[in-house]
Amino acid sequence: MHMKKGILYFLLLLLILFIPAKTVDLIVDKEEINEKEEKEIEWVENPSKDSTKILETPKVIKPLNTSTSTDSNWWEYPKDIYPTKRNGNDLLVLVNKQYKLPSTYAPSDLVKASNSGIRRGEDYYLRNIIIPDLTRMVIDSKAEGIDLSIVSGYRSYQTQVNTYNYWLSKNDNNVALVDTFSARPGHSQHQLGTVIDFSSNEIGDRLGDEFANTKASKWLIANAYKYGFVLSFPKGSESITGYKFESWHYRYVGVQYAREVADSGQILELYLRGNNP
Repeated sequence: MHMKKGILYFLLLLLILFIPAKTVDLIVDKEEINEKEEKEIEWVENPSKDSTKILETPKVIKPLNTSTSTDSNWWEYPKDIYPTKRNGNDLLVLVNKQYKLPSTYAPSDLVKASNSGIRRGEDYYLRNIIIPDLTRMVIDSKAEGIDLSIVSGYRSYQTQVNTYNYWLSKNDNNVALVDTFSARPGHSQHQLGTVIDFSSNEIGDRLGDEFANTKASKWLIANAYKYGFVLSFPKGSESITGYKFESWHYRYVGVQYAREVADSGQILELYLRGNNP
């Protein structure tokens, strides 16, 4: 009997000693987990608004070989850089190599591009104002046997920093070369949330010069303006836009203004300059 009591007392003593220690361990573990979560959140930049991935495009060899322009220095930035004359939310704001958006600008109405039904849209964000017309475009293009996908949409200022630096590192820090195809931070139309880089299953949803030869590209050239979209960097206009020809890069300005651009015969850059005196 005394032996049984002794064993019980011994077990009770072990429990008294073990439970507080285990409780302390649990508290410490929980604190470590919380600290880890805080650190992870601290280093994630706006994850719900910008999921842009840096996509590989064919490497450019020489700036002069990328253009049909007669201006040999068409890729250079001007000496004087100014803030945009219109707010970033304005569909007609001029964003180019002379006029840049502030680093703090971000659209307030970003939504997933998938709301329009475009393929791969779950990975990218666009302004909500685009969605109705983009939805019509997707439906109408499908009805005509054309496949469209999105390979880039909204890009935050920080993503532009990362992207530009990435291309510098890939091209031996050749600034003149990178400036022919990659915008410096604040100078990218993608920050507006009204630009789409299109691709198609015809080329495996890749981004690059090969898109120009697809049925999707030809369809966009003939029809994009009906849905408010205009090609930003046409072939042969490098000395005006400052960028090489990008057959995939379309900016949304609304149906009314897109029709005005088409009727005027001007490229988008010149039309916007005229509306940003």
